Amino acid sequence: MVLILSTTKVPISKAKEVGKRYLEVAKEFPPNKSLEKVILQLGTRIIGNEIEVISLVEVKEGKYEELLERNTKVRLRYADIEGINFEDATFLSGVKSLPMIGFEMPE
Repeated sequence: MVLILSTTKVPISKAKEVGKRYLEVAKEFPPNKSLEKVILQLGTRIIGNEIEVISLVEVKEGKYEELLERNTKVRLRYADIEGINFEDATFLSGVKSLPMIGFEMPE
């Protein structure tokens, strides 16, 4: 299984603008169950003068590229908001990664 951990950082001064935009974009791009399984959505914390938001999704088999394209379209909807930053980290599950070094995931 492939997992994507997405992190968004927003200046606190832009929180209302980003929140309003999120509600608009979420209507246009609701979670697509054929591409992803949402594990965590909108985990939020404040660090200094920023709000950090994380989400974690499991990518459906063979759908990584399509999900990446969709996520790019979503993020472009925020491009005019000064100070917003996005970062994705892609992970393999233990079931996928342990065999690469000759082991199996314990039950």
